Amino acid sequence: MIDSSRPAAAPQSSLAYTALGLLLCAIALITLALGFADSLGTPAFLALIGAELLLIVVIGALFSTVQAQSTAAADAAEQKKRDEATLDALEPLRGGEQR
Repeated sequence: MIDSSRPAAAPQSSLAYTALGLLLCAIALITLALGFADSLGTPAFLALIGAELLLIVVIGALFSTVQAQSTAAADAAEQKKRDEATLDALEPLRGGEQR
């Protein structure tokens, strides 16, 4: 059995999911402002549209980061299982030695 001396890493994805939720709320508020503001000028309208598009790009980047982190965590867990299985398979070869 492998006993790691490293502490377990705290999940970073919960912070990312919180940020995703807040960004979605910001987009909803901008969309609501665009819907209710009848007297917006063209520059203000374009600024709100630009801000909304920028937030959508940030959401995409954040989502891809979360996906990469979860994939890396799954790969690390799979590698740990393979290492443990290999060490367990090699255990009978050690003979009567004690650790």
